[in-house]
Amino acid sequence: MAGLLMAAHCAAGPCVQVYTDPTTHQLIIRADQNRPGSTWQPHPTPKRTNKPRPRPTVKPIPKTWIPYKAVPVVHRTYKPRVKKKSTVAKVVTTALSLSDQITRLLPGSTILYQPAKDAVTGVPVYFWSDTNPVFKVAAAILGVGVNVTMNPSFLWNFGDGTTFSTSKAGGPYPDATITHTYKSAGVYTVNLAISWAGSWAAQGAVLPVLGGAIVQNTSATIQVSAGPTDFTR
Repeated sequence: MAGLLMAAHCAAGPCVQVYTDPTTHQLIIRADQNRPGSTWQPHPTPKRTNKPRPRPTVKPIPKTWIPYKAVPVVHRTYKPRVKKKSTVAKVVTTALSLSDQITRLLPGSTILYQPAKDAVTGVPVYFWSDTNPVFKVAAAILGVGVNVTMNPSFLWNFGDGTTFSTSKAGGPYPDATITHTYKSAGVYTVNLAISWAGSWAAQGAVLPVLGGAIVQNTSATIQVSAGPTDFTR
């Protein structure tokens, strides 16, 4: 794909590429191979050999005088030889281009938080995403086994100017991986950007998944009410 960085692995078989398409949020596995087709060899040109003609034997002239006797001269006519055209078959070579492509759509995500209602200022809100911590693809393309592993990273924006970056999806209480405490009441829009990166293996080689960065954006709205001034435990 034009404009994308792609790493290819070419062994004793097809060239394999694994890359991402940021416009469609797809993982693309592609293989290309050119195989020579059938070939017809030319027939050898026939070689003609001319056999030497035997020379006529000359009779010795006798020493005794013999009366001259006219011998009629025989005129020989030669027909021109017609050369036969040698037929040579044309060499025809066809290249059969084989290619295949597998696409996988990376999973989407949803923002979840707790408490789902009655969030108040001064009390932590637990956030998490339902995105799987790993995305794996095992496929065979043109006889080559390809294994792809992708992992997400998360960038949270809680809507009040606070951001948080992590490689974990978080979870509900008591998982305190991703929590945020709002200081003021109001309605906030929480944004989550998920970036995917990974590597792939084929025929003993391990390469990074290149291409445009896939960033999935999702958002949720949370309403925070004013809480009590003092908290006791």
